[in-house]
Amino acid sequence: MPTILKILQICPYDIGRHGGVQRHILDLSAALQRAGHAVGLVAPGAPSSPVAMENSLFAGTRRAVKMFGTAFEVGWIRGGEFEVLERFLHDNAFDIAHFHTPWSPFLPYQVFRRVRGGATRCVATFHDTPAPGFSGDVRSALYRVASRVLSRHLDAAIAVSSAPAGYLWPAPGCELHVMPACINLAPLRAAGGRRPAGRPPRNILFVGRLEPRKGADVLISAFAQLAATLPDARLTVCGDGAERAGLQARAQRLGAGERIFFLGAVGEQEKHEQFARADLFCAPSPYGESFGLVLAEAMAAGLPVVAAANSGYRTVLSGPGADGLVPPGDAAALARKLAACLSDAGLCARLSAWGRGAAGRADVNERLPEFLGIYAAARSKREARGK
Repeated sequence: MPTILKILQICPYDIGRHGGVQRHILDLSAALQRAGHAVGLVAPGAPSSPVAMENSLFAGTRRAVKMFGTAFEVGWIRGGEFEVLERFLHDNAFDIAHFHTPWSPFLPYQVFRRVRGGATRCVATFHDTPAPGFSGDVRSALYRVASRVLSRHLDAAIAVSSAPAGYLWPAPGCELHVMPACINLAPLRAAGGRRPAGRPPRNILFVGRLEPRKGADVLISAFAQLAATLPDARLTVCGDGAERAGLQARAQRLGAGERIFFLGAVGEQEKHEQFARADLFCAPSPYGESFGLVLAEAMAAGLPVVAAANSGYRTVLSGPGADGLVPPGDAAALARKLAACLSDAGLCARLSAWGRGAAGRADVNERLPEFLGIYAAARSKREARGK
C-alpha cells in the first residue's frame, strides 16, 4: 500500500484572500487530499472568506504593508497562542511541514522554529522575485544570505521558476527543485471550451491587482493607442486596488473610457466566465513576477497571451509563446503587439494552440507525483536518521 503522509501547509498571508500563493496552497492541498493524504494548514488570523480545510489553525494577527510597488501582509503569533500552536503541532505529528515564502514576517518563521530539527521534515517554496534596480539587488543579496541560513534546516527547497532560483543559496543536504506553483486548471480548460467559435477577436482581458507591479497603467495607455485603429476592440479589467480611480480617470482622459470596463475584484466563477468571453489575455507586469499563474490560467482557457517580458513571465512564455512578449513598461510596443494579435487570426491560433499544451506544467493534477516525490525523499531522511 502507498504511504499516507501527514502534511502541514504554512501560509504567510490571509488564506481567504485572492493570490497566487494562496491558490497554490489550496489547490495543492485539495489534490493531496484526493490522493488520500492528510493535510493541515496554519495561517494568520481568521480568513476573509471561508476556506474548506477542516484541520486548520488560524492564529495571531496580520497587518497590510505596501512596499516595492505591491501590497503584502505581515502576520505573527503572540502570547498564549504559542501554546495553541505547539499543541496543534504535537497532536497532529505531521510528517512534512511545507513553508511558503518562509521569510515573510513573521508567522512562517515562528512555526519553523518549532518544527526544525525534530521529527517533522521541512520543505519550503520560494515564490517571490525582487524587482530590478538597486533596491531589488539589495533584496536579492539579503534573500541569498537568508536562504543559506534557512536551508540548513530544510530537506528540500522549491523555486517556482529560474527567477527566484537565481538568488537562492541552498546549504549542503538541501536539494533545490525548480517547479511552478501549480493550481487546478481543469475549470479553466472547461471555460475555454465555452468560447463561441467564428467571431472576430476583439475582447482583451486583464486580471490582477491594480497596483504598480501589475502594470495596468501601461495597458491603459497601450489600449488608448490601439483604440484609434481598432474601433471594435474592448478591454475588461478584473481587479481592484489603490490605483483603480486613477486608472479610470486616465482612461477617460485618453479618450478610451467608454471601451474599458472596470469590473473590480471578481470571484473564481466570474473570472472563469470572463476567460470564456475574452479573445486575448494581457499581463503587462513590468517587474516582480516569479512565474505567472494567471498566464497559465489564460493558456489553459485557450487564450493567446500578450505579456511583459519580465524575468518570471519569460519562463512561462518560452518557445513559440515568446511571440507574445513585449519589453516591460513599453506602452507603444504593447499596443503594436495587441494590434498584431487582434488582426492576425493565424497568430492568435498558434499562440492559443501552444498555450493549451504548455499550460499543463502548472497543473497540480499533472505535477502532484513530483510534489509527493519531494515529500517522500524528505521523509526518508527522517527514517535514515532514526536508524
